[in-house]
Amino acid sequence: MRRIVVGDDGTGQGRVLADDSIDPLTLALLPGAEIYRMWELDELPDLPVYRMPPRTDTRYFPGPGGLRFGYISVPPGLTYEPDADPPEEVMAAVTAEAEAKLPGMMAAFDPAAPGMHSTASIDFVVVLSGQGRMRLGDGVDVSLRSGDCVIQHGAPHAWFNDGAVPFVFCYALCGVADRP
Repeated sequence: MRRIVVGDDGTGQGRVLADDSIDPLTLALLPGAEIYRMWELDELPDLPVYRMPPRTDTRYFPGPGGLRFGYISVPPGLTYEPDADPPEEVMAAVTAEAEAKLPGMMAAFDPAAPGMHSTASIDFVVVLSGQGRMRLGDGVDVSLRSGDCVIQHGAPHAWFNDGAVPFVFCYALCGVADRP
């Protein structure tokens, strides 16, 4: 996915700071899913921006004042339930891979409710293509299609694709104060 970052040229005019491709991040835990981490900040930026910030391996979900922006592609038929109970060492390996690639992600998930997670963030989601659903913590499913927008305030939720094509959405996660 192409990422174009625009900043200031020092005279108050815009200039391209970066024009590059972002490769998808994939996980054995979510076969076929692609996560594009396009822009991440751990604190509020100062304007104007003259250069690209250094890349850091920050936690996946933002802390207070942080921001995450990206895309997720959920493949058709993705289920959070393994076909069979994998051996403990296999599960440990895929969980360790997920934690290494997306630090802090596993702590946000509820092991008793596959795919269900919640974070201390306000999430803005726009469905770009495909059809899917968002399951809420009370088991209610909300159907989603291209053009739908979700504003989610830290509630438990999970994403599913019951269609025949990838369910693709972009997200902006805005970190808020941690819950007590």
